[in-house]
Amino acid sequence: MRASLYLSFCLCLTFGYGQKHKNDLVNGTFENVSLDVIFDSLSTQTNYFFSYNSDLLPKGSLYTISAENTPIDQFLSQLLIGTGLKYSFYKDQIILNYEPPEKVVTRRKNFFTISGTVYDETGQPLNNANVFLDGTTIGISSDIDGNYKLESIPPGYYDIVFSHVGYENAVYQVTEYNGGARIRNHQMEIDMGQLEEVEVVSNRIQRSDNSWQSHYRTFKEELLGQSENALQCVIENPEVLNFVYDDGSNTLRAYTQHPLQIRNDALGYRISYFLESFKKQEGDLRFRGKIRFRNLEPLNGRERREWRRNRKGGYEGSFNHFKNALLNNELRKEGFRIYRLKNLKKFELNKGSEISESDIIVFKGDHYELDFKNYLIVEYKKEKESMAFLNQSESVGIIYGHLINDEGMLVKNQGDQISILRLLKNSVRLDLNGEIIDRFGLTTYGYWSWERTADLVPINYDPKFDNL
Repeated sequence: MRASLYLSFCLCLTFGYGQKHKNDLVNGTFENVSLDVIFDSLSTQTNYFFSYNSDLLPKGSLYTISAENTPIDQFLSQLLIGTGLKYSFYKDQIILNYEPPEKVVTRRKNFFTISGTVYDETGQPLNNANVFLDGTTIGISSDIDGNYKLESIPPGYYDIVFSHVGYENAVYQVTEYNGGARIRNHQMEIDMGQLEEVEVVSNRIQRSDNSWQSHYRTFKEELLGQSENALQCVIENPEVLNFVYDDGSNTLRAYTQHPLQIRNDALGYRISYFLESFKKQEGDLRFRGKIRFRNLEPLNGRERREWRRNRKGGYEGSFNHFKNALLNNELRKEGFRIYRLKNLKKFELNKGSEISESDIIVFKGDHYELDFKNYLIVEYKKEKESMAFLNQSESVGIIYGHLINDEGMLVKNQGDQISILRLLKNSVRLDLNGEIIDRFGLTTYGYWSWERTADLVPINYDPKFDNL
């Protein structure tokens, strides 16, 4: 519908193209009002009336602007910044149309670089420091002079990570859409936590203890997941892990001073996982870390094709796939359906509550805002649930708890993959590539929360251009 409206507007505007209307002046102050209210006031002040589809206006946005003898075209140019709306004059009409976000992104397809020098605590160059963009394949180690350079970075929003054994990790946010070069120098700080190890070593579980193996199995299962891909993943340096277990609260914590090296033979990646925290207490699991991906070298063409196929399968139906389809207004085309849900305890897939992209995403010019109330059910119809997922009642209990019998078994056949989103803020910002700016602004349940590190592909992965 939006495309057809845009086309019809263009046809109408060809008759009035090039006309100038700089003699009509606007006066007044508008404070926290919607666009339609401002347009009504402008129509009253001038000889123009506005022609537009109300669905094009940003939902829920309020605007504050003032004018004193300001030409109406200047006023509109300022007012509509960041809305994606464009105006044109035709006789006594001001016609508004919407420029699709895809056009904005296309104009900004400029790659950029980040370079700089890494120093130690004394100000001397530090070699062999890990410098990478979190969740991507873009990374490098600093050279003997402490220099690094990250090249061919697609436009977007990233966390650049500096890491070195013995020093505290540092993370900086980088946003760039116009291309060019950025310089980011960094001086590493000694990790004081290592100096405290001796004091707490008695609280730790030693690797010679049989319980270390038990806790390691729990940790590995939670970090990598229990999917088919997880079965083909190996943590190559488990000896760097330390565990602390509190028997009274049944709480397991894990930490390490070294990045975990994970080989994923299902997707063809070597993952450096910089663990920041891991805590499991009863049914509550929380962990986070920074991830650097590297491509493994396939043994032959067959393995290369298998990895590409598995990567594409890991991407399809994932949260990243959902975000890309959402921004491109292609949810249904890509196999997704979305529904409103008021109460998670009363989960039910009500087909009558299906909504569309425009109900939850708003384009703000230089970013998007994800905005919905309560919960959002996301159904992916192009792939069935894994039996491994269904066989784990702990993972499915939130959405299929009513289908678990007295013996704790799930009574359900394989169906479409179901995930649930909940915002932890009023709205969550996404950059033009769909990456979440407010990283801790939402949480997931269901299939997306079951898939873990073993099922991840880099955020810069493109199924059409896999550089394997």
